Order: sequence, then structure tokens, then C-alpha cells
Amino acid sequence: MKRRVALLVMLLVLWAGGVVARLAQIQIARHDDYVRRAARQQERTLELGAVRGSILDSRGRVLAESVAGVSIWADPQGISDPRAVTRLLAAVPGLSISPREIESRLAGSGEFAWIARQLTPELADRVRALGIPGVYFLEEFRRSYPKGTLAANVLGWVSIDGDGLAGVEHSFDRWARGRSGRVTILRDARRGMYLVGGDGSQAGADGHDLVLTIDEVIQYLSEKALRRAVERWGAAGGSVVVLDPADGSILALASWPTFDPNEFGRFPQSAWRNRPVQDLYEPGSTFKIVSAAAAIEERVVTPSQLVDCGQGSIEIARIRIGEQEGRRFGLLPFEDVMAMSSNVGTIRVAASLGESRFYRWIRRFGFGRRTGVALPGEADGILRAPDRWSRISNAALSIGQEIAVTPLQLAAATAAVANGGILYEPRIVRRVVDRKGTAVWEPGPPRGERILSDRTAAVMNEILKRAVTRGTGKDAALAEHVVAGKTGTAQKPVRGGYDPEKTVASFAGYAPADRPRLVILAVIDEPRGGGSGGAVAGPVFREIAEGGLRYLDVSPSIPWRELAIEPAVRLAEFSQFGSVNAPAPERAGSPADGVVIPDLRGLDARGAIARATRAGFEVRTSGEGIVTAQSPAPGARAAGETTISLRMGPWRETSP
Repeated sequence: MKRRVALLVMLLVLWAGGVVARLAQIQIARHDDYVRRAARQQERTLELGAVRGSILDSRGRVLAESVAGVSIWADPQGISDPRAVTRLLAAVPGLSISPREIESRLAGSGEFAWIARQLTPELADRVRALGIPGVYFLEEFRRSYPKGTLAANVLGWVSIDGDGLAGVEHSFDRWARGRSGRVTILRDARRGMYLVGGDGSQAGADGHDLVLTIDEVIQYLSEKALRRAVERWGAAGGSVVVLDPADGSILALASWPTFDPNEFGRFPQSAWRNRPVQDLYEPGSTFKIVSAAAAIEERVVTPSQLVDCGQGSIEIARIRIGEQEGRRFGLLPFEDVMAMSSNVGTIRVAASLGESRFYRWIRRFGFGRRTGVALPGEADGILRAPDRWSRISNAALSIGQEIAVTPLQLAAATAAVANGGILYEPRIVRRVVDRKGTAVWEPGPPRGERILSDRTAAVMNEILKRAVTRGTGKDAALAEHVVAGKTGTAQKPVRGGYDPEKTVASFAGYAPADRPRLVILAVIDEPRGGGSGGAVAGPVFREIAEGGLRYLDVSPSIPWRELAIEPAVRLAEFSQFGSVNAPAPERAGSPADGVVIPDLRGLDARGAIARATRAGFEVRTSGEGIVTAQSPAPGARAAGETTISLRMGPWRETSP
């Protein structure tokens, strides 16, 4: 009996020792390995995107936001009949997943498979109502663009995992995306279902909101006018840029064709392009703004100086260059060279600048390099150095050929003339704020460089106003405001020359001319029927400017300006012959008597400077507003170089 008891005890000890050894192996030696195995079998940790920050326009209106969504997933091991489940899911209206794709996901050997991501709650409820075992639901946030196509090319879009892939969504992704959270999915072995919880769960942190410089209303006006022009002219596409000349803020960037960022995958990639910053084109005659400003600043020409326009053509290096539409001009004052958009006259003036000096001015206006706007994919433009120019390059560049620019570059250059001579770096984001509205990032003061003197900017303002009232830009004129601007009709370059059947029509301008609020560039690519820049793009400018200025509550500027500005000098008054170097015709008096001091009272600074400069005087101003007093007095005669001192003060409306 004792032997049997001893044997039994020994067996129990051996059994207990084996159990203890096995427990030691499981609990100690292979503890970490079994924990990992258990975790793989019992739980799964998913990374969930944070609530991405909203994108707001300059007045706080929502352009993009994150809204509640529901994702659907399944446990393939818990689905007994994958084909039946596939049929049920494929029949749900709005669940745009093919049966083959669903069946492929359910056929996996794992225990987790996504069925659909970030559905609307309504669509998820349709699936939930089916009560399919092994199919589960998880709350997520999805990106929504409530205005549809509005500003789509500026906003861009995000991936299914919340990564910014285009537009400001990409440029400011680190601010908008926030910090991702984690959720652990646990398996309940007894009931065969999953629960959300576990120690691995971690809340995310919301992203910050982006406040753009874009104004929703001006953006809408721009897109509407652009679409109408493209459709009316059967064009290949187009773009619009609207800037605030005071600081370079971008109020609108419109592209056509465009897309809906809520469903960007349904649109061709060509529609995704942000044309104003990514597309290059030869600007044609709108580039004459640069040529004219450089010539006036360098004092190689004055507004009233006669220029020989060669009766419609000029020959350079055995290449004959003519005027648009076969027009013919003889002697024109330079201001009318610009108003009538004479190629020959512009070429003659640019020749006086010389290659090196002209190139420096082109670079000074910002061409050949990026503007620095915080948008992805911005193009540098194309501008060759003078050592790579041909004998005809100086002439070609002066009329906007042999150079490729982006619409944003040209709009920024136009704004420099509009604001008195400062080239600003365009900006698209005004600030980044947290959920409480506190700014966490701001771009700082506007970065600008003075490239023109006040005098040159004022003279250019008068010249560009003339281009609208008397020249090729008449279709851009407004009923309530004076407009300054320049048309462009450029043939598209092809290998070996230019295609006469394909053009780019454009208009660059600003309004009100003497107190600019909006700088607008409209570019229409390949309008059918060969429409000119004035006829095709001018109405786009007019439609945007009319609606935009009324929206901004800008009071009409024409009534009092008509009282203050002298009548334009008629071309018939110039009967003498001369060239680009001929002296300006005298307005009054004679060399012996001196020149009559003009009456500048009642004019604003720009108008006063322009009129005095036209008459050959320098100007010094003090104060702000309009001219209330001047010295020498109006009507006096001055011989030789004379400076007119102007005292400025507040404007008070008076009867005629």
C-alpha cells in the first residue's frame, strides 16, 4: 500500500512539475510571444484620421470641412456565405463598389477587411438595416466641400486617410491634418463579435482651420464669368486671377475646366490643374505694360512723344513684323501706341532700352521666377538670358513673345502699376487658427519691393486708362468706374513659328483706376473664330469688376473724375513728323514765353502727377487726398526745368 501511495505521489509530483514547467515556459520564457499571438487573434488596432481643420474664405465662410462619416468592415472568418453577403451589399443603392471587389475582400484569410470607407450616415444605415452577421461599423470623419466646384483648383483634395494631396490641402497639410487617433477592436470569442475599446485606444487632436485670402463671392463671380466666356467662344480653357493691389492678396483664382473635389476621381486629370499658377503662355500685348513702364522709368520716352509706327510693319534681321489684323499707323504719341496696341511702336521704344537693360526690367517685374505663392506646382516661367537672345529677341519680348509666364505672374506685375509701383508677393492664406479662433500662424506683413517710381506708375495709369477709353480695351469699360488696362491677343507658338489659327486672348486691368480695389486678369485659351483680347477677355473683366465693386460697396468714381480730368488730346492735333526721339509737342506758349503751368487743383495725386509729367514738369506732393493748392500758381509760365509743389487735402464734392 505504501509502495502504491509513493508511486502515486511521485506521479503527482512529476505531473505537477510538468505543469509548473509548462506554466513557467508559457508565463515566463515565452510570455511575450504568447501575448503577441493573443493580440493578433483577439484585437486589431486601427489608426483613425483626426478631425481635419476647416478651410474658410476671408470672411469666415466654409469652403471645406470634416463631417461625420461611417466606415464598414467585415470579419471574413465570421461570414459563412460570402457570395450571399456580396449580393446583399452590391444591391444597396449608393454603395458604389463592384460585386467582384466585395467578394475579393471577403475571400481573404484574415479576420479584418474594409468594405467601404467614410460613407454618409444615411448610406451606412441602409447597410446596417440588412443585419448581416460579420459586418460591422466604425465612426470616422470624411472631407466635405459644401460649395462643390467653387475654388476646387485652389482647395485641392485629401486622400481616404486624410492626407492633403493637392491645393492648399497639400500646402498646409501639417497645420490642417491634426494628430491621428487609434482605436482597438477586440474579439469576443463567446459571442463571435467585435467590440471597440481596449487599452490601445488613443484620442486624436483636431487640426487647425485655414483662413484664405479668397473671397467666396468674388471667386463665384470669376468662375461664372470665365465659364460663360469659354462656352461662348468654344475655347479650350481659361483662367482668371483677381488680386487686391494694396497687399497682393489673392481674392480669386479661377480655372476652366474644373472639377468637384468631393468626387475628384470622376474627372480627368487635366481638370485638376490650377491654371493660374501652373500653366504657361505667351502673354502677347498685355506684356507691353512692362515694356512701357520700363521705357518711361528710364526716360527713353514720354507719353506725348511721337513714335513712328512704320505704316503697319517693321523689319528686323530680315524678319518683318506687322500689326495685329493688318492695321496701319504712322506717327502716334506713345500713349496712343499703347492705346492702339501698336507692335511696331512698342518695338521701336524697346529698342531704345537695349537688351541688358530691358532684361533687367523684365526680371524686376518678377518674370522668370516663381511668385512664391503657397500653392503646389507653381511654374517658374521661361525667360532666357540676353546671351541666348537672337537679333530679334528684344523686339519679340517687347510685344510679349519669346517669353512664357503664368497668369499669376502677369497679374502681380499689373498690380505693381496699379498700387503705385510696389511688386508684392501674392498670398493665398491669411492665417491659421485653432478651434477657439486664436491665430497659431500668420504670414507676417506683406512682402513687397518698389520697382517703379510714383511718377512712372501715375503716368502708366493715365496711359492704361486711355487704352480702355479710346483703344483696344473698350469692351472692358464700366458704367460707374474708370478702368485702366491692356488687351492681349497672342498667337500660340508651334515648332518653327506660330499657329495663326490658335490664339490666347487676354485682358489685364484694374478698377477704379485712380483708387484701385481689384486687379483682374482674364485669359481665354484658343477661342474659336479668332476673337481679339478686347472682345473675348474684356467682357470677362467687366462682368467680374462690376459685380465685385458693387459687392465691396465701392462708390461710383466716374462722375467727379469726369469733372477733374482734361479732355484727351485728339490724334489730329499732332500734325508734325518725328520719331521716338522727337521732342514732345508744346501744349501752350512758345520757348520764349515758357510753358503754361496747368491747373492741378481738384485732382488726386495720380492724376496730378500724370498731367504735370505730360506737360514736362516734376512734381512734389505733401499730404493726402486731392490737390487743394499748388505752387507755381495755375496759368503762370515757366521756362526750363520747373517743379510744381502740391498740397493735398480731403476731397469735398462741389457742383460743376
